[in-house]
Amino acid sequence: MSLSDQIQGDVFLTLGDAGPAVRSVQLMLAAIGYQLTGTGYFGNSTDAAVTGFQMAAGITADGDVGPETLAALDAATGAHPSNTSDANLPPKKVQTIVAQIGRPLWLEAGLRLIGTKEAPGAKDNPNIIDWAKQEGGDISKEYDHDSVPWCALFADHCLRLADIKGPGTLWALDFAGKWPSVKLNGPAVGAFAPMLRSGGGHITIVVGRDQRGNVMGLGGNQSDAVNIEPFAVSRLNKGFWWPKSIALPTKTGINNLPVVLGSGQVSHNEA
Repeated sequence: MSLSDQIQGDVFLTLGDAGPAVRSVQLMLAAIGYQLTGTGYFGNSTDAAVTGFQMAAGITADGDVGPETLAALDAATGAHPSNTSDANLPPKKVQTIVAQIGRPLWLEAGLRLIGTKEAPGAKDNPNIIDWAKQEGGDISKEYDHDSVPWCALFADHCLRLADIKGPGTLWALDFAGKWPSVKLNGPAVGAFAPMLRSGGGHITIVVGRDQRGNVMGLGGNQSDAVNIEPFAVSRLNKGFWWPKSIALPTKTGINNLPVVLGSGQVSHNEA
């Protein structure tokens, strides 16, 4: 029986919902590679997984589970192999989606924030300020303007959206082991890569590599915005770090990263 058969009508599941229907969605997402268990509660990590799946499927990426998302899940998991047209997903598209799945949930959560920018002049972007309030602790106490460096805020926020505890500070170099984490022996998709820069540090999340052998990193406060930029491997001098509570990646190293197309221009300034 398909997921859409189990969940009748124009039902929408969203953040904060709970019950058997949520558990069914979680188990189907887990079956295609997302790091979820069938808790039955629609929390931050489920929201990140749903949004990541929607982005891969090319449907509205709002984090809510409605008929279109249910049909796409049926198609991607093979629950309705004879009726993939319900979700406008031909078999080749389904294969492409499944091949793209496997990115950690904190990376999926961060990718949806690409394009967030500081407000011009003395103004503040209320979304960035709200991230700090949501983080609580030292971050909410110390962060009051988006002119304050916010790369660590963004990285910590990505972890929180996956229900994982990060360093909880505004210091990028605290991602070098000052939180429940494990140091990897090389880069991996989703790894946190802190580095020194003039006047302090910067933190980026590994997305892949470019055609020139640079690490492509998702970060906040990269040219005053959330974006993906290339970094020379030599700059990533504080190691690659992974949440201790999450199974380690099976492969590490620059040659095992997927190629992420970019301009090839290396980032030298994250002010």
